[in-house]
Amino acid sequence: MSALDLLETAQAITGAALLAGGIALFVVAGVGLVRFPDPYTRLTAVTKSGTLGLVLVLLGVMVTDPGLATGIKLGLAILLQLLTAPIGGLALSRGTFRSGAALPRPLQYDEMSKHRGNL
Repeated sequence: MSALDLLETAQAITGAALLAGGIALFVVAGVGLVRFPDPYTRLTAVTKSGTLGLVLVLLGVMVTDPGLATGIKLGLAILLQLLTAPIGGLALSRGTFRSGAALPRPLQYDEMSKHRGNL
């Protein structure tokens, strides 16, 4: 086996591992969305696992199909995902809070309840 064959094999294994990890995180996000009891923990599961899952999938594609054009496109997609997903999650959680959704038991103390209408 030549060095080039070993490099291609390592590249394929790394790409497949990154893709599998991303898909596993999507499954975790889906399970969290169904299983968690309140909207706040559901949002956390979906935004965190979904963001990291997509980044891992895009990195797996980048490793599997290397190239300058692919790297630029996928790098830009990763950057935009990392910039917009937390902002979207914050907006959703703020909307959930403003709608009056009940907080989970451990978080019943609510410092912002007096400001609920002013947010």
